[in-house]
Amino acid sequence: MFDIRPPHTPKTGADPDAGSGPDILELRSWLRANPDVIAGDPDLLARVHEHLTESGVVDLGAHARRKLEAELARARATNAALVALAKANLAAQAQTHAAILAVLEADSLTTLDRKLAGRAAGALSVDMIRVFIEGADPLPGGQAIRACSPDLTDALLGKRAERLGPLDERFAGALYGDQARGLRSEALVRMELARQPAVLCLAARDARAFTPDQGADLLHVFARVLERRITPWLTG
Repeated sequence: MFDIRPPHTPKTGADPDAGSGPDILELRSWLRANPDVIAGDPDLLARVHEHLTESGVVDLGAHARRKLEAELARARATNAALVALAKANLAAQAQTHAAILAVLEADSLTTLDRKLAGRAAGALSVDMIRVFIEGADPLPGGQAIRACSPDLTDALLGKRAERLGPLDERFAGALYGDQARGLRSEALVRMELARQPAVLCLAARDARAFTPDQGADLLHVFARVLERRITPWLTG
């Protein structure tokens, strides 16, 4: 075993530059033999540089080092944010794929209604999924697929294709019934079913589940899959 412990140092208050006693010489010799002790300690190395530049001489090397350290910290933060975003995107894709598989497995409109209310909602980590169709009631008493009054889609979305964000209290009761009380956020996506306006509604108790700054690409994919599955049952 190599002994890398520093030798006995002078007592506190002693001037390290004043003497050349055996303790100081021994310490200097030990530091020369173990330069990594200082080089591997950024705080200690910075203190040494500060001591060397106290005479008023501008240390361009120290300034450059601090600048590089700041840039490195920013690069690491950016990289961590990108990694977190990539993981979140992969998780969202996996959730959407699971919900789409549930939709594709349905062999009737009644089965699809049950899957939207159960398995698909669970896959997307939402508390409720509703599909409202204007001017049609293909499944009276359905849990997820329901009829609605004309112009509801425009009332909810205006001219937009989607809206993500806090629950709109003006329509919450009409869309989600008694369960609206516990819901905090929602995503609405415009649809067209058998040439009739429709809207896909997803709602969650988590206020952060849907926010205005989120992308809606995967929601539109899910809506287009629903259009292709539901339309044949409406026109058949």
